[in-house]
Amino acid sequence: MTLLFKHNPHLGRLDKYLNFKMGDSTPGPMYLFPDSLASAGLAVAVLATPIVLWSLFRLKRYGWLAAILIVTILPTAFIYMVMPTGYLANILFLIPLFFLAICYVILKQKINDWREPIFINKPGSDYNSQELSSE
Repeated sequence: MTLLFKHNPHLGRLDKYLNFKMGDSTPGPMYLFPDSLASAGLAVAVLATPIVLWSLFRLKRYGWLAAILIVTILPTAFIYMVMPTGYLANILFLIPLFFLAICYVILKQKINDWREPIFINKPGSDYNSQELSSE
């Protein structure tokens, strides 16, 4: 038996961004330029955050939206305003990004529970509307 799901473009977009896969050519440059690849990965995570936040808003998942704001964006803004630029500030900026990665991993696992199945009554199935109306 195959299970069909209702089409939800916002859920599909969020699933597409969270299930991003790198190509097979990534390990080669990673050994040559590990710092630039790490910076590129951080840039992709930061650039994808507004899209993820907008998708969560459109899906009316306000708890997830608040969690990402509290765990990542507010600490980043606090560090930016309070800490002077320097080595310690650069290290502290990595902490909210680490929590953002954790939020994305948990969100990636939970997104499949949000899909709504389509129930179809076929002849011979356990549910028969005529039996209910005759009783």
